[in-house]
Amino acid sequence: MSEQRLSRAEVTVLSYLLGNPAPQRQVTIADATGVTQARVSQILSGTDRRGWTERRTDGWCIRQPRDVFEILVAARPPKAEAIDSWYSLDEMPRQVELALEQASAQQVSAQVCGDWAADRVAPWRIPDIVFLHTDTRLDLESVGFVPVDTDPSDATLVVTVGPIPRGLHLDPAVAAEMGGAQALVWPLAPITEVARHLLASGGPDAADAIAELEQRFLSARSALEGAA
Repeated sequence: MSEQRLSRAEVTVLSYLLGNPAPQRQVTIADATGVTQARVSQILSGTDRRGWTERRTDGWCIRQPRDVFEILVAARPPKAEAIDSWYSLDEMPRQVELALEQASAQQVSAQVCGDWAADRVAPWRIPDIVFLHTDTRLDLESVGFVPVDTDPSDATLVVTVGPIPRGLHLDPAVAAEMGGAQALVWPLAPITEVARHLLASGGPDAADAIAELEQRFLSARSALEGAA
């Protein structure tokens, strides 16, 4: 997959459309993503010319979901405002729960990403490090975590801080179709963000993990699209 030079707004709009199988009107896309309606219109004109999206009578949708999935996974991720590394001796699921509880207490938007998100919807390999995406930094020392300031490889939980548009997440209906009830326990990041983390974390089975995630997502998306 070759890296695409896409702006943050383009990645956001395409990610939203990919994650929502039903056709979406421009005003809905703008409201969900935080991208202005004028910019959404400009983006969709360009993605339509590239064959990535199409306009139907009831709104815009992705034309080739598999192609767009792979384009977004290969695209350069938005620059993070901060990346905080933490260490804890707690079991990994408990670390996720503690971090999400702290996010709720701070009124911070948070999403589970990487292997732990993938394990909820497309189990392939044993998850180790926890990746979270939040819109504000978390105070995890107050719930027993220790900041990792020297060697990032010592971290058990990594928090990427940056904007989280209201409508950008793995849709619960798609998540449930992929992984059942367990997929709804935690808020999950958009599927292509999960895949990018799998790609970045590497490992001999990263490609297989991404392929499994992609196939399950596309199958779930197709099922929901057909049922609409």
